[in-house]
Amino acid sequence: MPVVQGAAKTTRFFDRIAPWYDRINAQIYKRPWLERVRSEIQGMRVLDVGVGTGYTTGNLATSVGMDLSREMLKRARYRGHLIRADLMHPPFRAETFDTLVFAGSFYYLPSPYEGTKIVADLLRPGGRVLILSPATQLLAPFVRVYRPGDYRRFMEGARLRIVHYERLNWAACLVIAEKPNA
Repeated sequence: MPVVQGAAKTTRFFDRIAPWYDRINAQIYKRPWLERVRSEIQGMRVLDVGVGTGYTTGNLATSVGMDLSREMLKRARYRGHLIRADLMHPPFRAETFDTLVFAGSFYYLPSPYEGTKIVADLLRPGGRVLILSPATQLLAPFVRVYRPGDYRRFMEGARLRIVHYERLNWAACLVIAEKPNA
């Protein structure tokens, strides 16, 4: 069972590490990964779930950054809008976003099955979800680590279609799924 699990523990964890988060992120989140994720963003309306300090989408003026951690949001450098909220109880209408980004946050969802159903509801037809996540079981004591088949089941259960799964190195993967056009 991962060390950080559930909304309350996740919030406390990120509130505590917020002062050092950018330095930690700079060591973990490789520049080519950032460029790869950004290159896959489509459309104007982007929701970054678990935005942290805005490292991935902070440069996008039409994006919305959502996080549970008040401390992370205080430190965020963001051109778009920031909101303190939980994806499991989204404060948005259905079919609001062109792209949802989970850069190191998908594995904190209490239920990946329910989470992907919410993602599918928030996406416009033809929209996509981008997930940057751990891909090695060595990280399982700390966070949930999913295999390619797990992502396929999550997405299929939400009627999303995986269009790409890519190992970025020994530790990380990028998953891209799309909502079919109506």
